[in-house]
Amino acid sequence: MNLVKRITTAVILAAGMGTRISEITNDKIPKGFISISGISLVERSISKLKKVGIDKIYIVTGHLNHFYDEIVSEGINIYTKKNENYKCTGSMGSLAILENELKEDFLLLESDLVYEISALVNAINYPQDDCIMLSGKTNSGDECYVEIKNNNLYKISKNIKDIEFVYGELVGISKISLKLYKEMLKEYKNSNIEQYHYEYAIFDVARKSNVGYLKVDDLVWAEIDDKNQLERVRDIIMPKLYKKGEE
Repeated sequence: MNLVKRITTAVILAAGMGTRISEITNDKIPKGFISISGISLVERSISKLKKVGIDKIYIVTGHLNHFYDEIVSEGINIYTKKNENYKCTGSMGSLAILENELKEDFLLLESDLVYEISALVNAINYPQDDCIMLSGKTNSGDECYVEIKNNNLYKISKNIKDIEFVYGELVGISKISLKLYKEMLKEYKNSNIEQYHYEYAIFDVARKSNVGYLKVDDLVWAEIDDKNQLERVRDIIMPKLYKKGEE
């Protein structure tokens, strides 16, 4: 019988400048501090992570990093580390700066997400060491489409025309084993691409070995990259979360 590893560490990627939603943030707050019903996105994630047993959280910062540094003084076992080159590097560059800190499997999240707690529970309890969370069709306007082939991650693109068969959409919540993380680091260091994102590192690794994934068709979640997506969260996603008793 295979026992699922207990996950106690999480990483939140929060270095980006959020230029597409600057009309909301006015360059005065980072994207993770967008408030919905009086609670910021990052506060929501931290609360839900603690509820599922996460007791150590790394937040990789960059743009307006001091906002996240202030969280550290208020929370236990929350650590921030700034990607000094956040303006030039993609999200994998941010994840890579934790190479010396991460010594165990972890949950990986983006800072601009709103989601139901079952996304975390499903990822943690997935029987394989790695779990890339996928959802059904969202019509969010900024979908990241995923194709599966031979029961493995095959292709990812925001252009649906690049995908022969859309299996699901990338959520931005993953369970990453230490083994997978090390392979992602190798892909990153060999890529010679500045704007190299963590999801592409995962799919590059999947070309050589199997990476676990889980699709939940009716998962309630959204990312907030622009004003329209923020309005969608307030009008559609939050009512669904309220109905589930999560907010």
